Amino acid sequence: MARTSLTEQLVDLRRSYTGENTSQATPAVKAVLRGLPRAGRERVVEALRGRADARGPFLPDAEGHDQRTLECVLLRVGLDAASHLQLRPPASMVRPAHAFRAVEPLPHPRLHLTEHALGPLLYELLPRRDGDWVAGVPGLRATRHPRSVELRLIGLDAAAHVAGVDDRAWAEGLRYVRNLMEGRELRGDFVDGPLTTAEREHLDETPHPTGAGSLVLRRYHLFADAPWVRVAGRGGQLWVEWPEGLGVTRVADRLLHPVFGLPEAVETPGGPGELGVSTGWYDVFLREVQPPDPANEPALAAMEWPRGVTGWWEPPHEAG
Repeated sequence: MARTSLTEQLVDLRRSYTGENTSQATPAVKAVLRGLPRAGRERVVEALRGRADARGPFLPDAEGHDQRTLECVLLRVGLDAASHLQLRPPASMVRPAHAFRAVEPLPHPRLHLTEHALGPLLYELLPRRDGDWVAGVPGLRATRHPRSVELRLIGLDAAAHVAGVDDRAWAEGLRYVRNLMEGRELRGDFVDGPLTTAEREHLDETPHPTGAGSLVLRRYHLFADAPWVRVAGRGGQLWVEWPEGLGVTRVADRLLHPVFGLPEAVETPGGPGELGVSTGWYDVFLREVQPPDPANEPALAAMEWPRGVTGWWEPPHEAG
């Protein structure tokens, strides 16, 4: 039997944006529908037919500047972590490399990671100092719970949770971090407690990003089939790029969807080869770049990397 109920349609659509499984998305969708009057449900039906606008409730965005800032930081860190996954043996530039498998768009979002992503994420995330130099995310503090890790930025009323992190996963993630740090001859002085002077000075020079990154993080599954994603921001503008394949027009249409798109967003002009989506406060510009050449994959997979390039480094095999 075809799946035609309103709830099922909305659940399937939401999952295509967030990567959630059915048991995660269904209760959220049902809760919104229960709270709608009859006219509201009819509006949703009309929106699914392209004749109304019902954006917002079924895929809520961050509540407030602080939460938006944390989520922008997490998007940037997650994309940096994903670049580590490209070097996981056998290294590949065409294999999809993403740290985030799913993002539950709760007031404090729950992040589900792809396999092997925790170590790279912790390397890019956890603040550490080496003299006056601060690496990781200044001001970030991670609190471990039995099956998750809570992430906060000092001074901000915001939080996010990394799901599925038990003692074993945490130890394995830190093993990756320490292996990479040893290879790069970096000190392992992780920062905890109040904001340090070095962190404060770093943030004075380079404040945490804010803007549209949160909107992208909560819809990250739209890019899951791309080999990789990169972002760059300036003020209220964010550029998102990936190798050719998904289609800029297709992604822009999804960001303008009348139920799950960015609230109040409209198409806006971009640069050559770009499509823009603007909420009035934030602009997101989409573009595709030249894809990796599959012909380079065998040589890349056979590469024996020097120590310090990847946390999955192993001593080179000696000829027998």
